[in-house]
Amino acid sequence: MDNFMNMTKEGHKPELQRLIDLHAVYHDAMNGQLIMAPINLAEPGKKILDSGTADGTWLRGVRSSLPAQHHYFGSDIEAELFPAEPDGITYFQHSFQDPWPASLVNTLDLVHVRGSLAGSSPKRPLNVVKNLATLPKPGGWIQLMELNAFDPPAENGPAMKDFSRMTSEVWTGIGVGDFANGLKDMLEAAGLQHVREKRFVTEIGKRARPELRAASVNGVSAPVKPISAVARDLETSFTGEELDGLQGRVRAELENEGGRAEMVCAWGQRPVDV
Repeated sequence: MDNFMNMTKEGHKPELQRLIDLHAVYHDAMNGQLIMAPINLAEPGKKILDSGTADGTWLRGVRSSLPAQHHYFGSDIEAELFPAEPDGITYFQHSFQDPWPASLVNTLDLVHVRGSLAGSSPKRPLNVVKNLATLPKPGGWIQLMELNAFDPPAENGPAMKDFSRMTSEVWTGIGVGDFANGLKDMLEAAGLQHVREKRFVTEIGKRARPELRAASVNGVSAPVKPISAVARDLETSFTGEELDGLQGRVRAELENEGGRAEMVCAWGQRPVDV
């Protein structure tokens, strides 16, 4: 997994642009509703944390959509990704594998994680979710969202299917497994209640709306290279030559034919009577 982390850090601007592009694609697929948990966000003063926030794109998207004033926190293992001007958001360096600052434990109204649970390795994603579960106050919520690499849309072309297969083999090889399809179960195992799940299909490349085509291609194809680098250190069904050519194949297929990806979103509430 170190290869993936190191390669995504090579030049922060391309990585941050990829995250911005993906955010636009997810925002579109979710019809602009970034928070699925049933929180009364019209009431001001909520405390919202985004773990794995990078430059805070998700937090700023949420903030811009809400008329009420809330308190926003962004954590990431890579402080270099934080914006130079925090603009009212509190950023702090932290790995979601480690105990959380005592000042945040049992205090948050919403804890959000998107596209980060592969970083649980060498621990299990369930360990991370249980650690996240120390943060909400009684009645607070956790919302998780991850790409379903193990059961991709059947209509995808061969390059996207190979990308999904490679990713699923890497997630298995590093010990995190099929965590996207287990989000609901993990939230329940962490003691949360009223757990719900919703799946969103994102349109990519030629299938996407014209204004999102380039962004969706970049957002989806850019991770192929760092995940392929991890695959080289594992036993997979891919040859080195196949890994070398996969990113170009994925990009060309998305630009010429388009594709789809399924995102799994699950949310749950900390019991009030604890």
